[in-house]
Amino acid sequence: MADDRLDRVGQLWAPDVEWRLENSTYQGNPYDVIATATFVHVPSGVRHTTGMFYDGDGVWKFRFTGTRIGQWSFTTRSGDPDLDGHQGTVSVRGDAAASGRGFITSLAGKWARPSGRHGSLQAFVPQLVMYTGPRDFHGRPARIDADIETFLVEHGFNGFHVMGSCHWFDIDQRASHEIKQTNPDRRTFQALELLIRKVHAAGGMVHFWMWGDESRGWTPHRWGLNGSVDQRLQRYLAARLGPLPGWTMGYGFDLDEWVVARDLEGWQRHLQEQLGWSHLLGARDAGPNRGLDHRRNQIYEGLGYAGYEHHRPAFEVYRAAVAARPARPVFSEDRFRIRHAREYAEKDYTMELTRRGLWHSTMAGGVANIWGNFPPGRDAWQGSARYENPQMIKTYSRFFARRFRNEMRPAAQGMCLQVPAGTHYVFYAEGTETMTLDLTAMAGVQPAVAVDTLRPYQELPLGRLTARKTNWRAPYRSDWAIAIGVFK
Repeated sequence: MADDRLDRVGQLWAPDVEWRLENSTYQGNPYDVIATATFVHVPSGVRHTTGMFYDGDGVWKFRFTGTRIGQWSFTTRSGDPDLDGHQGTVSVRGDAAASGRGFITSLAGKWARPSGRHGSLQAFVPQLVMYTGPRDFHGRPARIDADIETFLVEHGFNGFHVMGSCHWFDIDQRASHEIKQTNPDRRTFQALELLIRKVHAAGGMVHFWMWGDESRGWTPHRWGLNGSVDQRLQRYLAARLGPLPGWTMGYGFDLDEWVVARDLEGWQRHLQEQLGWSHLLGARDAGPNRGLDHRRNQIYEGLGYAGYEHHRPAFEVYRAAVAARPARPVFSEDRFRIRHAREYAEKDYTMELTRRGLWHSTMAGGVANIWGNFPPGRDAWQGSARYENPQMIKTYSRFFARRFRNEMRPAAQGMCLQVPAGTHYVFYAEGTETMTLDLTAMAGVQPAVAVDTLRPYQELPLGRLTARKTNWRAPYRSDWAIAIGVFK
């Protein structure tokens, strides 16, 4: 049934568009009612099919994000007659200067996202900070705004990491034995969609762990992995969060203790079938915690990114992880924390290790990380505190804001990223007064700048360099980065 009251106008990538349908005659559990909306881009035939979700008081909703400019049409389908057969249109607009970002994906083994009117993919490196649980930001947009200002703007991180655990069923509980009912908790989803939208609007991303670990009961094992309760939750998550760009998801942590390949294969297959827009899903493997050998199979190799539980990885470890699975983005998915307890002293971080880890993971080809600062008395569920020297993180962020190019690859030797055509280079070295720059394959004469990574961002012009091997002498000893080429 065509109804022009369902027609909408939307923008490319964001904000998403939403509809509501009333259905007071449903039977049984409203969270088990199956209804979908299929959107078709009229000029190209591109399709997105998304589920509807129950939002209380006899109301179902569905959402849409335009991935192409132009006219879209939609039709709903359901065994419930009140939700079936609705038709409408969406006119998606985007001016020539549109600069929004779309759904996170991969590009030749890098993390990437489409940008602008034509959806050109742009590589980036997720450097995420640990965030609090959904109860703490539910209905608190000002809290999220303040945290975006602190961690994304002032520090320079580009997203948040959030734990799901059993908050999916009850925003006030983490463990399965504390759950009294197994329908999705709408409060949790209200909190998460608020966070996703705000962080995405600020140019960042959110990475979730759907579950935690079994020893704490932060898993759905009580009801069966990929059982009816789990799959009901997956359908609801896909319908409610799937149309929103700017998020990725890992399965949890310590997965080798409670998950096997068929569990992850079933989760990936069912969730992606329900998601109307593809999102990168992954699962952290047990190792290698240390060392360079990444040849062993992951728990399941069919996921969207390769996740590892590295312990304080050096540049060589990051590089080995990238080389082991070059077709997929890599996530070093332990949480790299500054803590003051002795229990995890062998793998915890300092400010210096944090700063250098940002550079190492990027110079190795672009490995995602999760960071956090936890003074005494602060636990992981509270999220990270401010760092003592945020300008060091911001210097890293500003340096790579326009310099991590799609074509860049690590050089065969040393910490150097380069474009194969020889047009752009980034060199990095620590505790040095001199750097050897092998520019013998460089295309022509290129401008260069140096940046002291320990200080607030400031470029030191080096003039125009020629295609030869040269030694650069710094004005003093520090950790230096040099960018060569015209970066627009």
